Amino acid sequence: MNIVRVVVLALVVAAATWVAGWWTVPLCGAAYAMMRRSARRVRVTQEAAIGAMLAWGALLAYQATHPTFGRLAASIGGAIPAPTWILLSVTVLFAGVLAGSAAFLLHDR
Repeated sequence: MNIVRVVVLALVVAAATWVAGWWTVPLCGAAYAMMRRSARRVRVTQEAAIGAMLAWGALLAYQATHPTFGRLAASIGGAIPAPTWILLSVTVLFAGVLAGSAAFLLHDR
């Protein structure tokens, strides 16, 4: 796995998510797979998933500095009876599943 590619992908996913929303995550994963057709499918899928998880982890860490983040986390925790760290982990994993699935499906067999 190339760390530089993963970090660059994470920056692209974070910027796209910030500007246009969550649905850009599978688009970025798919675009990454199209650019890396010569690489093995498993490697491309892993890199796309890890890049997306890094991006959303960074976005969540940034948002956690906002004063209202605690109130939002508490209200979501009231609706979903689970600890906040589990909800945040599932959020980050969701990004990985979106990007990894798109990369897996659009990579040449």
